[in-house]
Amino acid sequence: MSMRNNNFFKNKRNFRKRKAIIINKNKFFTYDQVFKQSKILGDKVSKEKKLIFILAENNIETIIGYISFINKGHVVALLDHRINKIFLKDLIKKYSPDYVYCPNLLHRNIVNYDDQFVYKNYSLLKRKKRKTVLLNENLMMLMSTSGSTGSPKFVRLSYKNLMSNTKRIIQYLNIKKKDTTITSLPISYVYGLSVINTHFFKGASIVLTNKSMIEKDFWKLVDSCKVSNFSGVPYNYSIIDKLFKNILPKTINYTTQAGGKMSQLLLKKIISKYKTSKIKFLQMYGAAEATSRMSYLKWKDAEFKLGSIGKPIPGGKFYIVGKNGTKINKAHKSGELIYKGENVFMGYAKSSKDLSLSDLNSGLLKTGDIAYKDKDGFYYIVGRKDRYAKIYGIRIDLSELETIFFKKGASVNLRKGDENKIDVFHHKIKNFEKTLEYVSKITSINRNVFVLKKITKKNLTYNYKLKL
Repeated sequence: MSMRNNNFFKNKRNFRKRKAIIINKNKFFTYDQVFKQSKILGDKVSKEKKLIFILAENNIETIIGYISFINKGHVVALLDHRINKIFLKDLIKKYSPDYVYCPNLLHRNIVNYDDQFVYKNYSLLKRKKRKTVLLNENLMMLMSTSGSTGSPKFVRLSYKNLMSNTKRIIQYLNIKKKDTTITSLPISYVYGLSVINTHFFKGASIVLTNKSMIEKDFWKLVDSCKVSNFSGVPYNYSIIDKLFKNILPKTINYTTQAGGKMSQLLLKKIISKYKTSKIKFLQMYGAAEATSRMSYLKWKDAEFKLGSIGKPIPGGKFYIVGKNGTKINKAHKSGELIYKGENVFMGYAKSSKDLSLSDLNSGLLKTGDIAYKDKDGFYYIVGRKDRYAKIYGIRIDLSELETIFFKKGASVNLRKGDENKIDVFHHKIKNFEKTLEYVSKITSINRNVFVLKKITKKNLTYNYKLKL
């Protein structure tokens, strides 16, 4: 199998002595150090193209593993290290990865694999029994489609997908090597990964932390390491709204937001705070299927085009189609939003059999979002065709979540409720609190996200059939 898709970060030679990863004010890794360590790890895996699962968290072990395997031309699947062990076992069974790179403490949860190499607090595990998995020569990454529900469906991304989106994001955000960002999002989340890719590609610095914005230590790092930008989902901005009355950290030049729609009230508050602090606030729209970003809204337009997802990224195009599939050119008329660009994924994978497939989309993505454009060409999302919900920026498939409830003996219907809430419609289920505790534990979705609702005649007007 070809190893043509290597050296994604090949321009590292231009900034060897620069700080790549910053742990704190006094501890950091230069680009030279990062790539030397990644080569040591990379030499422990096969020279042939292989599938590698990374159980990722925001630490140096994950960064070294990610760069190592990508630059060696392997196919990497990034999974959250907190993934439920039942889900992980099922994914390993369906995909048969040649290697699993995980925290040492999770080693006991992974059977049929031997220790190959230990790097700090992570272990590289190799499959005991060789199993041939055919990999498309252009395949580079697999990203999860649906939050914490353990879905076996991955987005298949190519070298061209990642390279195109990375370069376009750098272009419109004007990322420079003097910039410093911070890991305010998980690297296993396509938005968080795009931050890593773009800053590494330009030789900028990344402050690496698992700290949340709700913690003082996060903001201490922002201050002491002179962070110039960070990224967040709507929930992160609700924290910022509560923590800062007006003036934000002085080192910040801009921040970005994606991962779902912000409420009009929160948007107005954030825009007001940022104007006072003279910081730019850039809203973006994207999906794993588009390797991250599809559009952005410039800071100068934020106040006047409130709630807009902006215009397509450089090299990308939007258009809207009606129910009959014809293009809608008229302003303020809604239809499904279609995106075209080099960053559109190759197609989905549901098992290892799909990893040999070629590009099935030819750069065209039906987003499933209902949208319209105004007379100035700015786009607005007004709804969804399918049953996905964004909870704290992570996409959740409500149908898959209903299946998890059902396996526990609870017949429910789920609906996106208020911001970061899922309404649970049920009918006379015993021990329902225990069921919710189980679902919360297995999916890592906070129990408080679920809001119990009783079925009434009014509920029956919803556009899907309630199970009685």
